[in-house]
Amino acid sequence: MRRNLPKIMTLQCFDAVAQHLNMTYAAQSLHMTQSAVSKQIKSLEQQLGRQLFYRQEGQLSLTPVGGQYAQDIKALLNHLVKITDKASVDGAIDGNVDFKVVTEPTLAMRWLVPKLGEFNSIHPEIKVDLHTDFLSVEKNVRKCDCAILFGNGHWEGCTSEFIRYDNLVAIATPQLMGNRPRFKTLEGILALPFLHHNHPISSTSSWLKAAGKTEKEISQLSGGQFEHFTLLLEAVKHGLGVSVVPKYLVMKELAAGELVLVSELEHQIEGAYYLVYNSDRENEYAIKIFRDWLVDYKEPKEQFKVRPISLL
Repeated sequence: MRRNLPKIMTLQCFDAVAQHLNMTYAAQSLHMTQSAVSKQIKSLEQQLGRQLFYRQEGQLSLTPVGGQYAQDIKALLNHLVKITDKASVDGAIDGNVDFKVVTEPTLAMRWLVPKLGEFNSIHPEIKVDLHTDFLSVEKNVRKCDCAILFGNGHWEGCTSEFIRYDNLVAIATPQLMGNRPRFKTLEGILALPFLHHNHPISSTSSWLKAAGKTEKEISQLSGGQFEHFTLLLEAVKHGLGVSVVPKYLVMKELAAGELVLVSELEHQIEGAYYLVYNSDRENEYAIKIFRDWLVDYKEPKEQFKVRPISLL
């Protein structure tokens, strides 16, 4: 059973009296009357069943129990001030806002993290804690302050704002492609070792289905299976085969010539990335700031026109 704890005002009175060892000075510091402070101290001693002050000839001194209690209460009140400042809008100005953002590991590493340096320099008052436990957050967004999630834009009880689509591209190393021109047929691509994205939302399956392959035909294709994009990309970079990944994931490697497109065609996967947060928190300081900043980086929808794949 929960104990009947002292009120915050009572503890503040005790802290002031323990500091000044004078009821009059303590009352002045609290903008209270001396009698009101005295009643709070007597009430506290009665509640604890212990004497906290010695009273001799109008002078106050702390008992051993009172001295230890004074140290503990001072630490408690200081901590209460800190956590209250952190939760308040004023606290944001003092750099006390911890802000938990959740997204997929690959999107975090390849797209969000490179941008966070700018955000930190513009808004040092907001400390972004980046997490990748997105599967649990998809079921309960309240586990974080906001999330960048892939889906159809509808999460119950949440506000979602479009950030970007995923265009899928087929890629390989220049060594694997050799002197071959970019393929115009799916069979040409599948003539190379093919690496599969083995995930409920699979980039390779989406690409192959759009090109006309059935689920049965896809399941019969040989090739390595990789659950995470990071592993799949490493396998492609080491020349183990060709695969299909989101274009944002390989922009750096394509520009450097480490990887090449094996086809001109791109495929827009169903769904998109959205910034998601609980609707009842949309006016919170950190969420508004992060939302406004991230909107500057969202990709214009017209850049991601759906281009049907006709590789058969």
